[in-house]
Amino acid sequence: MTEPAENKSAAVAFRTLGCKQNQFDARWLQSQLPGDSFTVAADLHQADWIVLTCCAVTERALAKARGELHRLKRSHPQAKVVVVGCGSRYQPDQFSAADFVDQLPQEFQIAGYSNGIGSNLHGSHGLVPQGRSRAFLRIQNGCDQFCAFCIVPHLRGKSSSVPEAELQQSLQELVKAGVAEVVLTGTNIALWGRDLNPQADLLDLLKSLSKDLKYTRLRLSSLEPQFTPLELISWCTEQENICNHFHVAVQSGSDRILNKMGRGGLNKQFFTALSKIKKARPGLSLGADILVGFPSESENDFQATIKLLEEVPFNYLHVFPYSERQGTPAASFPDSISKTERLARAANLRKLDSELRLNFINSNIGRSADVITLSEKAQTKIQGLTSNYLRVQLQPGQISSNRRFTTKLSKTSFNL
Repeated sequence: MTEPAENKSAAVAFRTLGCKQNQFDARWLQSQLPGDSFTVAADLHQADWIVLTCCAVTERALAKARGELHRLKRSHPQAKVVVVGCGSRYQPDQFSAADFVDQLPQEFQIAGYSNGIGSNLHGSHGLVPQGRSRAFLRIQNGCDQFCAFCIVPHLRGKSSSVPEAELQQSLQELVKAGVAEVVLTGTNIALWGRDLNPQADLLDLLKSLSKDLKYTRLRLSSLEPQFTPLELISWCTEQENICNHFHVAVQSGSDRILNKMGRGGLNKQFFTALSKIKKARPGLSLGADILVGFPSESENDFQATIKLLEEVPFNYLHVFPYSERQGTPAASFPDSISKTERLARAANLRKLDSELRLNFINSNIGRSADVITLSEKAQTKIQGLTSNYLRVQLQPGQISSNRRFTTKLSKTSFNL
């Protein structure tokens, strides 16, 4: 492995694929680089090293990572490429076997990013972004659920929560830096506090973190319905500094399939109450993760999912065809669904997703929105993000001196 020249810092660029947890991990690694050895490259063309953080949740995610790895090396031959993240831990041979993938440099390992995934939870949860209006705050890592289809708990371990006092300190640093939105992230944030002594829960944390916020708003990442109390949803919808947006890991509308997944069946009470909350607050944005083609999923099971999506007023869907993950129980389940049928069911729901998104966008036109600015690509093209998770294009006259403000929506370019 070639070491950086003496007295010369090596430039490092980052390319991140996958979930918000991966995005956090990459930004954290960037913040940990020893300044005497590494600097952050202005772009990929100037990089001596490129760190690719990849995902393992589906085979498609891994294939995308492999394709991106080849593209990076082909387009940027001057750089050494390092692969980290869940994908590199799940199937390291798929990456380390290639002669152009380099081992993690010693300086990166000292920074705490050995074994492919940032393992240093405490002291690394809040990152003050440079010139950004949006930041991530990692409140926990890992998951105790071990769903039959999911490899992530096997890679990230059991849930480990960051103590409230540390999160308060990190949040205040972000607030002082002028961050307009903080996304509370983790592998399964609804588990926050269960491993602490004394025990606490996510609602306790939200009440504490949001207590004195004025300018900055909080956004929740994905919630698991079996671990999320309805009181939390109801309370959040009453708060001005918590985003008007919930993303729920639904996965299926079939009791039978959910039990096979190890998710305990359909929480009908949760979804009935969620529907009532949404109908009372039409501006609330609801999203769902849906997994189709799980082993033995019949047409009746699939129709049960469609029925749930018709009954609960979701505004967008993240649809995933089932993908076998070696090391999970579901990989050896009988009655596998053909890949053709998995893709057909996914296409069916993605068509529904497009309709839901368009309807929600149209319903927001003419309404006032809580917006933060994301970037200024040009003086006449400024991107914003609403509290209810719509991307909007802003005109210069709409922008105040603050990064967070209220404006009326007339046209939107959405990317939920």
